[in-house]
Amino acid sequence: MRVLVAGGGIGGLVTAIALRHHGIEVIVLEQAEALGEVGAGIQIGSNAAIVLRELGLETAMQAVGVKPESYDYRDLRTGRLLYQAPLGDEAARRYGAPMYNVHRSDLIQLLFDAVPAESKRLGACCVALSQTDDAVEVRLQTGETLKGDVLVGCDGIHSIVRQYLRGQEEKHFSNILMWRSLIPAQRLEGLELPERGNYWFGPGRTLITYWVRPQNLYSILASVPADEVRRESWTESGDIAEMLRSFEDAEPRARAMLEQCRTAFITGMYYRDPIDSWSSGRVTLLGDAAHPMVPFLAAGAGQSIEDAWTLSRVLSRRQDDVPGALLEYERRRLPRTTRIQAGARAAVKLVHETDTARLRNRNARWKGMARIDPLAETSWGLAWDYDVVKAVEGAPGEVVNVTGLREGKRLKRPESQRAFELWKYAFRPEDVARGHDGLREAYDRFLTTNFPLPDGFEAIEDELGDVRAFRVSAKEAHSDGVVLHFHGGGYLIGSAEGSLEYASRLATAADGVCYTIDYRLAPEHPYPAAIDDAVVAYRALLGKGVPAGSILLSGESAGGGLAVALALALRMAGDPLPAGILAVAPFADLTLSGESVRAFNGDDPAANRDLLTFMGASYFQGHEPTDPLVSPLFGDLTGLPPLFVTATQGEVLLSDAIRLAQRAEKAGVDVTLRLVEDSVHVYTIFPFLPETESTMGEVADWARRNLQRGAAHSQAAE
Repeated sequence: MRVLVAGGGIGGLVTAIALRHHGIEVIVLEQAEALGEVGAGIQIGSNAAIVLRELGLETAMQAVGVKPESYDYRDLRTGRLLYQAPLGDEAARRYGAPMYNVHRSDLIQLLFDAVPAESKRLGACCVALSQTDDAVEVRLQTGETLKGDVLVGCDGIHSIVRQYLRGQEEKHFSNILMWRSLIPAQRLEGLELPERGNYWFGPGRTLITYWVRPQNLYSILASVPADEVRRESWTESGDIAEMLRSFEDAEPRARAMLEQCRTAFITGMYYRDPIDSWSSGRVTLLGDAAHPMVPFLAAGAGQSIEDAWTLSRVLSRRQDDVPGALLEYERRRLPRTTRIQAGARAAVKLVHETDTARLRNRNARWKGMARIDPLAETSWGLAWDYDVVKAVEGAPGEVVNVTGLREGKRLKRPESQRAFELWKYAFRPEDVARGHDGLREAYDRFLTTNFPLPDGFEAIEDELGDVRAFRVSAKEAHSDGVVLHFHGGGYLIGSAEGSLEYASRLATAADGVCYTIDYRLAPEHPYPAAIDDAVVAYRALLGKGVPAGSILLSGESAGGGLAVALALALRMAGDPLPAGILAVAPFADLTLSGESVRAFNGDDPAANRDLLTFMGASYFQGHEPTDPLVSPLFGDLTGLPPLFVTATQGEVLLSDAIRLAQRAEKAGVDVTLRLVEDSVHVYTIFPFLPETESTMGEVADWARRNLQRGAAHSQAAE
């Protein structure tokens, strides 16, 4: 087998080294006439370092790079520490290898030196290509043609190979420009810039800075809004005064650092959307040619390196079936790179916020994340916590997709698989890339599209105190039973409108009405906003003359935790308690200490550890997450009304449900615990599931008993 590699950047060179490592002949075609000291700093995460180690290159990396001890996030204007991600030896223990910062040219040179002369050509610009069933041919600008068994396009965001496969495509500008500069160590004496990732974040702008040669050369990436740089063209030379104007209010250390820049070059931040196919016949794409991403997850080079190892290993196993090998390579890589592309865009949005309130909420979320994720696995683990050398020896379906789900996960029954796939595709890459704004819109789209209010029911917009609500009931309902329902969504997403269909079935189960409320959402409204709204809504029902004994509390996921927290708050305040609480897959422990959060991470299409960390920290922010009104699992459950808890075996919040039921039972609460098999998170929102029908039948019987008991208690109290 002979492989042609178009492009001699990081991805192309590692591909050549990896192919040779697996005994495959290769030739790299690089259009540049010579290597030069171009670019600035680049970050090589643990996931990529594992591959370089396997290829015998880690020692060379250690000789030229820096192993940062942490990432330190600071406020650009004040210098206040916002967040710290431990790295160094800690990262090596967690992820299997350290993380390195290195000058791009040093990395290119060590990779170039590892490719023998006969396997590389400079000044080889590919201008055309063609393929047959048996071979692929590349024509160079000189007119020379080369033939091979495979062509790998490693030629970047402007890839000629990609254009051959897909035609002309639009690339997207993020409206952010990036200044890059390198500063010799002697000009930074006295500024206290340790061997860490020294990062500053301000409104609409960032400073990403670190050493790339140990105490010798310092790299700066300064991103600014595009409208702050006024010129007819963006070239490799930049006006330093123009850059400094964008950071005139930076804290003294950051400002002094920037003032030591003597030259800088400026580039735009571009990306392309994820695509559903990279390969055709004997031609495939790799790295930025396949999945160009914004540079804010320290992952672009790492994904190219992962691609290179995967491609070379798969080709080595399937040399007699090149098209099949390329499709397997794509199947193993596309879900993961799509996830990283979306995550990188979400990170760009997060660190370039301009609104004062959103900045405050973001910083508070980081504070919350530090409480429950002190090792910053949620921030960086999605990129770095991956050993592609091991992964490529396993099943392709083990790869995790954009929503944190293993691609090969399936359920047994067709109806449960239908619910599984509805969850699986609820959030698209673009939704994830837009952060919580995109997740919020997508979740409402998922619920309102798939679960409209059924015929025979009406939903009347109402208010409970100052809390917006919908009163849902059958048009001919006459019973006095009332359900006060709290939707799920991790306190971050979800709405009353999205729960109307489920509310109609709750109303039926109670033989009455269901009020589903729009409690305020994080991060705009952190704790105690949701619990305050819940208390107000409950007391408003009492104010309407509804006896406490005629009220059932209900909630799914975060709403289930909120329903239990509400009962705790009412008991502490001396309010009359409701007749019962229905908690479906309750998010009751925002410290994420339950075994199932890790054990089933990647198996649950609706939730994963990263998402729950992001959601929980958005809610409690600077507050203590073990507060029972945040995480009712830690509360004294004595004296609570009857509790009906249900969840699915295999979902990430299973242990929250089981531990809540066990602690409530130990506290003397009348507990019903129903666990179902082969189903999904909050299965009761899927009306077509048989387990939903049977559970709702049990809920109806449970509701009838407890409403009758509650009515008797209310009458006795009167």
